[in-house]
Amino acid sequence: MQLKTPKDLAIKARMMGKKTISYSQLNMYKGCPLQWKLTYIDKHREFIPSMFLVFGTAMHEVLQQYLTTMYEKTAVAANAHDSEKMLKECMATEYKKAVKDTGSHFSDAAEMQEFYDEGVLIIDYFKKRRGAYFSKKNTELLGVEIPILCESDDNTNIMLMGFADIVMKQGDTITIYDIKTSMFGWRAKKKKAEGDQLRIYKRYFSKQYDVPEENINIEYFIVKRKLYENMDFPQKRIQQYQPPHGKVSMNRTKKLLTEFIGHAFTANGKHNKEAHYPALRTGCQYCSFKKNYELCPKKDRKLVK
Repeated sequence: MQLKTPKDLAIKARMMGKKTISYSQLNMYKGCPLQWKLTYIDKHREFIPSMFLVFGTAMHEVLQQYLTTMYEKTAVAANAHDSEKMLKECMATEYKKAVKDTGSHFSDAAEMQEFYDEGVLIIDYFKKRRGAYFSKKNTELLGVEIPILCESDDNTNIMLMGFADIVMKQGDTITIYDIKTSMFGWRAKKKKAEGDQLRIYKRYFSKQYDVPEENINIEYFIVKRKLYENMDFPQKRIQQYQPPHGKVSMNRTKKLLTEFIGHAFTANGKHNKEAHYPALRTGCQYCSFKKNYELCPKKDRKLVK
């Protein structure tokens, strides 16, 4: 069975009699336990499409294809590939999928063109400066979209699932990259809030593929759609960020995951429907239930300091 999508991973886990969780579930639970309950226990799922998601998925595919060609063939072959055409085609495909899923359009030609033009600038920047980020010298591309499906450390009836965007090997060291698209890049506050996803990937990649944790590095590869105007110094279209992933940081993420699994699931891996799931006013702006006062009464939403 080929494991190419989250659905594939979930199906394989169900065949093994196990339930799956992902980093996105942990992140949702951390932001608002009630939103997680409404989405995953009560099944009130509502997909909210956006050009940000369309563009992000397309840019992932373009960069992954470039690196695959570069490491399997040559950098010359990768540069010769029409990445701009691929970006346009991927954006069109992802947009059509989203429209089919939701039944309505959510963007227009002008916005699509704006995102595409910004993507072309990113591709041009990356191709000209690729050597500053990825080298073929003593480096091997282990793969892109490498599946992670591994029993949780806390409950053997639950499996962690995800996909590592890019995995490189240099000597005994493996680096897991996660591609992110951003408007202007990540500032200090954003950096501080991120890291759990890749720390989870590090732990479970290590466990699944039998690689010592100390041999695994993690890095966010952030591409910027826009640059600030009227700046006195040159700006980069690409930002690299290695979140802390030593023992203290790894243990902190492990504690978050342990608390989530312990509260939201029973010992046999079923959803804990009897637990209390408070509504937290941390991400209401982006929540699909923000105006659904029947499922999420406004008076019950708590402000977290």
